[in-house]
Amino acid sequence: MLLRHWAKSPLKIILTLSAVALGTGILILSLSASKLLDEEVSSQLDANGVILYTANGEWDAEGKIEQNRPSEWDSHATEIVISDIESIANAAVIVTPPFNEITTESRSYNLRSAVGSDPQYFEVFSLDIIDGVSMTDNDIEMGQKKVWITEEMAVLLYGSAEEAIGKWIQPPGFMTGRGMGGKKQNVITNYSVAGVFSTPSEVTRRAYGIGDLVFPYTALIPSGFNVQMMLDRMAGVFVVKSEGASAAQTTAALSQVLTSNYGYDIDIITWEGSTSGESTYMEELRNTVDMFSVSVNILGIVLLLTSSLGIFSIMVVESLSRRREIALERALGASQQLVVREFWSWSLSLSLAGAVIGVILSLILAKPVMQSMSPLLGEISGQFQADSGIAVSALIAAVAMALGFGGILGLLPALSAVKGNIAETIREF
Repeated sequence: MLLRHWAKSPLKIILTLSAVALGTGILILSLSASKLLDEEVSSQLDANGVILYTANGEWDAEGKIEQNRPSEWDSHATEIVISDIESIANAAVIVTPPFNEITTESRSYNLRSAVGSDPQYFEVFSLDIIDGVSMTDNDIEMGQKKVWITEEMAVLLYGSAEEAIGKWIQPPGFMTGRGMGGKKQNVITNYSVAGVFSTPSEVTRRAYGIGDLVFPYTALIPSGFNVQMMLDRMAGVFVVKSEGASAAQTTAALSQVLTSNYGYDIDIITWEGSTSGESTYMEELRNTVDMFSVSVNILGIVLLLTSSLGIFSIMVVESLSRRREIALERALGASQQLVVREFWSWSLSLSLAGAVIGVILSLILAKPVMQSMSPLLGEISGQFQADSGIAVSALIAAVAMALGFGGILGLLPALSAVKGNIAETIREF
């Protein structure tokens, strides 16, 4: 039947196969894009567990943190939550410095974010040291004037991570009283670059407020102050990483442990977001991914279904033109199932041939199509472009849908063709 129609009307067969191939190829690409996008977001936001910030304070009317000072818990709070909550393996004190500008080698730069913390900070956010040394507990105890910066920042300031080690960075000075009469002086402190860590993805950086520059939070303690009092005062905000528990479960566990150790009337707020407070960025990003995936997948399915209507058209014409032949076959003993199977196998052959061509097209066009889509994806466009390719599951699903649509649309005319009275159909001709 396929060869007969190819000889009779090759243009129609070619157009039908082309339509099915195009629909299959587009569906493969759309399913692959949505799967890759979902994996990129999930791997960057969820792969390292649940990350939550906890502060001793309340939310003000503008949704900002109104922190209690002095803190109602002390500097041992992070150690307590690690030891008492099984799902929490890492917790780090967070201090937001009062500056967003630095000077190095006689040039000034604006910082996106800087964070005072401890060695656990790098564990919470899975930040690997790629050059220099890691932050140590001794750096915290001594209040060392050191900084750790991202590889991106090291390249921008010094050309490479290796060149950044040992360089000096100056935050803005602060005014203090010195000498007789309390004369105000601008005190400038130099920080040495001790290490460079891997640059986090833009998604995780924005989602969690990861610092481009990290320093021991004890480096902010002025000399002559009561160190323990300052440590307790600065411990009012910390970040934890929880594995094997949801955000709600971790929040409840934090509240229970902190209140049992420091009193049931203390103020505790816990949120998923950045150092500045709750953020809708992650929710908006996930919603955008879901909307994108649903939209492109529906578009791909509709296109494949529409392209498969060519098979339906061919089968309708075939069933109408062969009514007498079908009646004669049935008169000679052919069953309805045999006739239907003949039409069905032909429609499946057309669908399979078109799907195979569609697979080949998708493999050829995968890179250019995915790369053309990447600018629309904002922060994850770079990683999406680098990882773009065809997902095996998308290929299998698209081919299965092509065969399903083709089979069903080819079956409907066949069921209609075998109905009716055999004798009357023969007499009509």
